Formats: sequence, C-alpha cells, structure tokens
Amino acid sequence: MSDQIAAMFRRRPNQGWFHAGRFDVTGTDIVCALGIVSMFMYGISADLFNKLVFYAPLVREGEVWRIVTWPIATEPTVWGLLGIVFFWLFGQQLEGLFGRGKFVAWVLSITIIPALLLTGLGAIESSFDFTSVEFGLSSLFLGGIWVYAATYPGVRWFEVIPLWALAAVFTVLNLLQYSGVDATGKVVFLLAGVAVSLVAGRSLGLATGWPIPHLPLDGSTRPRKASKPKKQKKPKSKGSSSGSSNATVVEEPWRSGPPPMPPPSGPPSLADQEELDALLDKIGATGMDSLTNDEKKRLNDLSKRLRNR
Repeated sequence: MSDQIAAMFRRRPNQGWFHAGRFDVTGTDIVCALGIVSMFMYGISADLFNKLVFYAPLVREGEVWRIVTWPIATEPTVWGLLGIVFFWLFGQQLEGLFGRGKFVAWVLSITIIPALLLTGLGAIESSFDFTSVEFGLSSLFLGGIWVYAATYPGVRWFEVIPLWALAAVFTVLNLLQYSGVDATGKVVFLLAGVAVSLVAGRSLGLATGWPIPHLPLDGSTRPRKASKPKKQKKPKSKGSSSGSSNATVVEEPWRSGPPPMPPPSGPPSLADQEELDALLDKIGATGMDSLTNDEKKRLNDLSKRLRNR
C-alpha cells in the first residue's frame, strides 16, 4: 500500500511548456499554480478574487473572461487545497496520455462549454444562474476520472474499487448535495461537465473503452484500415540468362547452428490483420492478462505471419 501511495505522488516525466531549473513545467503545473495564486488573491482582496468566479449574469453583461477563469478560483480552505492536490496527481496521468497540446484542449473544452451552456440557459430562465466558486479544479478532477475510467474500464483504485465506480460515487454525492438545495443550475453544470469531459476526451483520442459519441478530431479515433498484404516476388530460376547479378545466393556451408525456421504457411490476409488489430485493441484497453490462452497463442501466430509477409 505504501508503494502505491508513493507512486501517486511521484512526478511524471511529461513534456513541459518551458523549463524552471531542472523541471519541465507542464500544463498541469501551470493550472495548479494559478489555483494557489488565487488563494492569495482571496486573502489580498475578495473583490479581486470574485472577478475570477463564473457568474452568468455578469458574463452576459460583458465579463466574458469568467467562462475561462472559474476553475482556478479556489478559496483558501482545506477542501480547496485538496482539490488542487488531487487535480495535480491525476492531471499528470491524463496529460501523459493526451500529450500536452491535447490536454490543454481538453481542459479548455470542459471549462468553456458548460459555462457557455449555463450562460445561455440563464438568459432563458433565471433559476439556472449560480456562482461557481465551489467547483474549481475539483470539477476538472472529476471529469478526468471519468475519462481515465472510460479509457481503461478494467482499472481499479488500489486494486480494489473500479475507477468508474469511484467516479460515479463522487458524481452522485455532488448531485445529492445540489439537489438538496434545489440548485438546478449547479446540477446541470455538473452533468454537462461530465458529459463534455467524456465527449472531448473521446474526440481527442482517449475514452475508447466505451461507446461514447464524439467528433473525429484525432486520427486515432477513426477505425483502422487493414493493410493489404504485399505481393511476394517470384524468385527467378537458376537457369535464367539475365546475367550473374540474378544468380541465386547459396547459404554459407560453414554457418553454425540449426537452419532457420520456415515462415508460417500461407500469405497473410485482410482477416488476419483485422483479427490482430482487435487483439491489440483489447490489450490496450484491459491489459495483456485479459487475453485467454488461446488468444495469446493466436496473437503470437498472427504476429509471426504478418512479420514474415
């Protein structure tokens, strides 16, 4: 257990946007640092801090920056600090999977789209308007758990609790809290954030373990086409009159060891490539241990056949 906890707090070697001493400063580092800065802003001036908070009526009046700044608006409380810590721990995992550019795109999607949705709904019905100070980076953290769980459905937290179950518990607890105070806008905002995180994550190449609707923004989200087997050239006979350059090379008689194994019989087919792709996708989603013995044997046979084509 102690090794797993230490692994959680270990810094991931992700590609950063710039260097600070020996460290590469990643997108996760920048977002968390801004959250900590907002805590000091709260101590200096509550009015200045409130400029970061999402409040739809003020957005409709022209303070449009609020649809971007609300995740970093963190009050100096224990729960606020824990939200930053958990996002830093989990954000590194996601940034490593996405890549730094796609990770930023995912963060902006889950930040901007729900805020725009609630801004529009509030213009129609005022009961949707609310202040977002209690969401912060914990909202991005929750969306990240859903994306990771949809990418690796078999992953368990500390090898006990399925990650999707943990995400569901956090979501339900928040929904119960907001429903209890009749906070319609907060309920819609939370559900929209979860939905956008999954759709954006799937569109950017993750969350492939579940059938999630998405936009084909990333080439990896498109079905892979089976490559056509190459035509094998027929060797020319020894009696060819084309010259010495076409003569057959004789194996050296002094080579030690057994003769090389012949390639598997029969050329590879499109069905073989598709079957191999399906097995590789299963390994990527649930790990090598999820294959049966027959599937492992089949994977080995297909790999040899396609390698020798």
